[in-house]
Amino acid sequence: MAVYVGRKGSVLLGTYEVAEIGTWKMAGATRDTIDITPFGSEEKIYEFGLADGGTITFSGSYDPTDSTGQKLLNDALDFGSKLTNLKFMINSTSGYISDVTGNSSSSMLVIKVRSVDMSANGVGKIDFEVKVSGRVALV
Repeated sequence: MAVYVGRKGSVLLGTYEVAEIGTWKMAGATRDTIDITPFGSEEKIYEFGLADGGTITFSGSYDPTDSTGQKLLNDALDFGSKLTNLKFMINSTSGYISDVTGNSSSSMLVIKVRSVDMSANGVGKIDFEVKVSGRVALV
């Protein structure tokens, strides 16, 4: 049985680590259901619809000087760039990335940036969120 220690995780944008990130959470994929119940039925009958890759949230300490990570995520939202090189690592060699091999249209869309929380008795925090378009793969 494999066990992964959270402190070995990270978030990478290409080959660069997004600075100061301390948590990430993948909400998980879901699949729609379509009600195909005919008239006169006593029970509902369903068929599978489209799959939804879900969202991934990640957060950490705010670092406005991180030009190869936090700033590029801001830019991706500002310019509507789809990312295929954003990796959510579980250790130094394995992590989740857009599955462009299984579905060439797969990518991640940055949908939340600049969610900054400043506290007088702590360090500044920042939150990000991406929407999975297509699917992710464990590599």
